[in-house]
Amino acid sequence: MKKLLYVLLIISFVFISGCTAKEAPDAAGAYEAAIDKLYNEDEALNLNIKYLAVDTTKMKNITEESKKIFLKNLEKYGLTVLDTTSEELEKNGYIKDTNFEEGILFELEDEKMKNNTIKMDVSKFRSGLGAIGYEGMELKYRNGKWEIKDTGSPWIS
Repeated sequence: MKKLLYVLLIISFVFISGCTAKEAPDAAGAYEAAIDKLYNEDEALNLNIKYLAVDTTKMKNITEESKKIFLKNLEKYGLTVLDTTSEELEKNGYIKDTNFEEGILFELEDEKMKNNTIKMDVSKFRSGLGAIGYEGMELKYRNGKWEIKDTGSPWIS
């Protein structure tokens, strides 16, 4: 009888522990917050564009399902959203002579999430002489949303 009671107690403890474990927040909101920040800076880079391209190849904290939702959310800008790299844009004729005449490209390279915080380098590119970004931007998930904790070091070309 004691064995049965101990077994039930252990099973109950494991079950309760599993139910209270915190799941890591979806990082898509962090990427979207970073893009929102850059999209609204140096708005001259956004003039007369049709495309918003995002290089997702270096985003370490996103699942395929979450990436689809993230890219869909970027349609809020009223542009055609492309999931592609600068090399692919050049190969397909979107970028010519280092100019993305009809769009902007966001590149995000992040580190693994720690303590609901993501550190990343993020950039917005229109041309060789028209790009901005931040190195070491930190985003923190708190109170149910992602917020920029520290923009990091800004750069411009």
